[in-house]
Amino acid sequence: MAIWAVWAQKQLIFLNTEVIRKMIELAITLGLILSLLSYEVFGLAAGGIVVPGYIALQLSHPDRLLGIIGVSLLTYLIIKVLGNYTFLYGRRQMVLSLLIGCLLANFSRQFLTLNLGSTMLELQAVGWVIPGLIAHWFAKQGVFKTISVLFISSVLVRLILILLFMGALLPQ
Repeated sequence: MAIWAVWAQKQLIFLNTEVIRKMIELAITLGLILSLLSYEVFGLAAGGIVVPGYIALQLSHPDRLLGIIGVSLLTYLIIKVLGNYTFLYGRRQMVLSLLIGCLLANFSRQFLTLNLGSTMLELQAVGWVIPGLIAHWFAKQGVFKTISVLFISSVLVRLILILLFMGALLPQ
């Protein structure tokens, strides 16, 4: 009887990870679709084509959202300052945004996790390229427009996921 219980528990864990994997894949796919639609219909990018899906997965973690936006804003400001002294346009600006965003995101994961007794505050950026992509679009179309379209798209992705998975919470 114990062998069947262990087997059943392993099957439940496998099914749970399969559901989580499907949710993540669907979130990224829906983010791609909504990002493309927002760019085609309104002419506004949602911070990069894969970004709304990743942000939708983090909507239940406001501290991580602050970390992502904070690292993206810092990356954008560094790019603006460097742009005053160098020629940063097009591909060069994009690559430098991704590089600086990646470095700052790694820094945030190492040093911006604070233990406040009963709560853990994680002001860390999620992903390697997400902050750099957002910063690049901050520079191209403005901070307010990018954040607005990004959060509208991300909330729509999250809403669709909740509806499709019958209210199941997204992975932690």
